[in-house]
Amino acid sequence: MSKLQKELRKFLERYIDDPETCKKAKKDIVTEYDIEGSIAFAISDHVEQEIIDYGTAHPEVPFWDFDRFIKPGLKDGITEEDLLRDDD
Repeated sequence: MSKLQKELRKFLERYIDDPETCKKAKKDIVTEYDIEGSIAFAISDHVEQEIIDYGTAHPEVPFWDFDRFIKPGLKDGITEEDLLRDDD
């Protein structure tokens, strides 16, 4: 795990079980599983620093706001045709 990834983990872990964050977001309490998923997406999309910077500049935002940094689309070179072919 890189230094940046460790920083992201430390930054995001403050949201675990934080009822104030959850109340603002009207979502379930943030779990370790949520943190792991966010870190995985951040690494794959190379947005670790962007999440840290945004969260530091906007400490009032709930954890769930960081989902905005996840880039839409398919990962690992999978095409829509590949997905449709799997449905057959």
